[in-house]
Amino acid sequence: MPRSNILDSRHNATTALAADSTLEPRLIALDWGTSALRAYLLGDPGSCIEQTSAALGILKIANGHFDAAYLQVCSPWQQAYGPLPVIASGMIGSRQGWLEAPYLPCPAAAADIAAQLVSLTASDGARVHLVPGLSYRNARGVPDVMRGEETQLLGAGAASADAIWVLPGTHSKWVRSAGGKIASSRLT
Repeated sequence: MPRSNILDSRHNATTALAADSTLEPRLIALDWGTSALRAYLLGDPGSCIEQTSAALGILKIANGHFDAAYLQVCSPWQQAYGPLPVIASGMIGSRQGWLEAPYLPCPAAAADIAAQLVSLTASDGARVHLVPGLSYRNARGVPDVMRGEETQLLGAGAASADAIWVLPGTHSKWVRSAGGKIASSRLT
């Protein structure tokens, strides 16, 4: 059974691995929105080894110092287990973020999204891959966008199911997946 421990304020990144030495870190995943940065240390096969969060959303980062915020949260893991690749979704890939990963129009498959990742090298040498958001225009031409939710949908299996997905939140969305793609979205 995968272990998931929340890091304490000292970022004790070795606790979970000491308890289960079969989990080997493979990737750092970031869900980096406007108000918070959530980080996950992932192992095989997609298990969450540890997680942490900080009030370091993109609107709280002064003068575009995204690299410093990334280091604050991820350097303990990179120092202990690195170099690990990083994948970041959410507003960090917006125009106001670290580096823009332009919106990709729906319908979009996981392979389409992966082909449009935008990458940069952080100051610690790690490759950070930013996930593009998705855009959709309905029959009347009314636009809707998502940034971060596409990654949640792929993780939930949207690329392999014909379904309607409800993403609750401040800006709730109804998303349709069909034919292995995220097909459309509607803000409510």
